Amino acid sequence: MRVSRTGGVALRTQAKAAGLTITANSQHGLRVSSRVAKNTQVALQNGRPVLRGRYGSGATRLNLSKSGVSVSTRNPLGTFNWSKPNRSSVKIAGVQLRGKKAANIQLIYMLLLGIAQGLQVFWQMLTLLLRVTVRLCTELLRWIANLPDLFGNLRQDFRNARISSKLSRSKQLFTPSIDNWSAPELLNASLLTLCGWGSGLTAHEAAIRITQQQQHNPAAHQLTITTAGLSQIAQRLEQLRSEHAATNTITPQVITALLAQQQAQLLGAEDTVELFLHIDDWILTLGERTELQEQLLQIFADFAQLRFQTDPVHAENFAVTEPLDITAQPSTQSVSVTPSATGDLINLNTASHAQLQTLPHIGHDRALAIMTLRPISDLSQLTKIHGIGPARLADIKRAGVDI
Repeated sequence: MRVSRTGGVALRTQAKAAGLTITANSQHGLRVSSRVAKNTQVALQNGRPVLRGRYGSGATRLNLSKSGVSVSTRNPLGTFNWSKPNRSSVKIAGVQLRGKKAANIQLIYMLLLGIAQGLQVFWQMLTLLLRVTVRLCTELLRWIANLPDLFGNLRQDFRNARISSKLSRSKQLFTPSIDNWSAPELLNASLLTLCGWGSGLTAHEAAIRITQQQQHNPAAHQLTITTAGLSQIAQRLEQLRSEHAATNTITPQVITALLAQQQAQLLGAEDTVELFLHIDDWILTLGERTELQEQLLQIFADFAQLRFQTDPVHAENFAVTEPLDITAQPSTQSVSVTPSATGDLINLNTASHAQLQTLPHIGHDRALAIMTLRPISDLSQLTKIHGIGPARLADIKRAGVDI
């Protein structure tokens, strides 16, 4: 039994015989139909021929009938016929509507659906635009934050290029030739240049201060200095500087670069790094670093081809903030004098590499890590270094440190 708005109540039955489908309906009469091809059916409805065809596998299909061809699209509400809208259908709460009303309902439904999908696409585009904007702003801020480093690297490269252009001329001014200098002579020249000229002293004044410091506390430095050799090199440097003062080729920067190159060629990588660290220790022993000394240390590292390479085990535990770069891992022994024995506080921001190793639990690697953390404003920053926890930090505090 079937119930419809226009046809009322009707009884319907169906049977199949000899490849034909026979349908009897109390309202519409008798219909005999047969399939002649895939999705194609021909029928006789009360003696009137009927042709039906439905082609397509998606929501939109091609319809075939005696009156022609049409295209319809199925949706959750029913079917909308694009070429013959009055043949559309709508099913609401089990009640099916056809004709013009169904077409109007379908149009309203598709309009609302189009608006909803348009809003969804708009929201997705807006979200994508916001993400791209945030990403661009982040990269821009990162680039702006890196500008000081970029400009610093450019200035450093330009400075090194200027120095390199003077090295050949400066090298020819040395008598005897600097190529014939021994390792102790190169060491003494480096000490006098960085400790003396770098702090505004003459080479003679620096030689006197180094000699006095070594005589006063000979155990505090592992770098052996020959007093006689120191005075001789000081005489050579000052004579060279006075004779060529007008040429601007004998400057602390040029001499430091030349000495760094010579020592890098004469010594191995580890010995060069060890020498570099000991020179830095001497600078800090004689006083705080000046800006010129910081520059000379950087020039020495650049022209000796020293680059800092963080130990991969500790790479995530501290950040490199010092401008000095070191690659090799020299084997140095810690100084035996401890803060508790002398009663002096060790300043974590100015202490030398050897002085830092006098602290409990601080060896070569951790001393380098402390130097890279500078400036240190709070002792708790030391916990960023691998292996230093609350207990070891307490031992370091008790040993006597200052910031």
